[in-house]
Amino acid sequence: MNGKHSPRIVIERERSPWRRWAIVGGGTAALLLAGVGLYSYTRAHTVSDFERATLERDRLREDNREMSQKLRAALSENQGLKDQLAYVNRSAQIDDSACAAVKQSLASLQAESADLREQLGFYRGIVSPAETQAGMRVFEFKVSGAQAGKDVAPGTYKYDLVLIQSVRRDKHADGEASITFEGLRGGAKQSLKLADVATDGNKNLVFSFKYFQEFTGSFRFPDGFRPLRATVTLQGEGIPRVDDDYDWNKIMQEARS
Repeated sequence: MNGKHSPRIVIERERSPWRRWAIVGGGTAALLLAGVGLYSYTRAHTVSDFERATLERDRLREDNREMSQKLRAALSENQGLKDQLAYVNRSAQIDDSACAAVKQSLASLQAESADLREQLGFYRGIVSPAETQAGMRVFEFKVSGAQAGKDVAPGTYKYDLVLIQSVRRDKHADGEASITFEGLRGGAKQSLKLADVATDGNKNLVFSFKYFQEFTGSFRFPDGFRPLRATVTLQGEGIPRVDDDYDWNKIMQEARS
């Protein structure tokens, strides 16, 4: 070769216009077929999803109805249980009230019975001394703590003394009753007369009766005095001397009962 370019001849064939239209038509048809397919596919899946959603909605509605029915039944049962509980509580309250009323009535009857027995013993001692003790005697001696108040100092005691005489001795009993308290003060024994500790001015218990006589009053021990016993003494003209001893702890125990 001599280094010079040889001339080339390029021959181009003219494309047919029918072929161009055929290609365009084929592409268009392919696009149409693809669109129809995509539409059919989308529609089929959309309908299927819609049907499933509808079925799920219906199922949820049915479950909701069932749950509502169960809830109403549970609420109704709960209300019934509340009513039963209220009835039981009310019945228990009525039973407690009735029981309390019965206990109160029983306590009242027992107290009344004890009072009647005491009265019976009192009159029996007067009318039928052969069954108990003839002559004049101490029927009752009680001591109780007085309630502190405006005119009552703390540590004040109240006493009740009842003397009786049988009807067999158809004469007045005249004389004097004395009460003596024995105890300890500062480790030493000490005796105190009622006249020494009385707080109501009733220091001398002078009696004059045919069947019975009662004395009441109050007293207060000095600071530091610890009582151990009390003695009630009866003395009178033509009357045998009477000395009755009472243990202080027993007196207080009977006062609390």
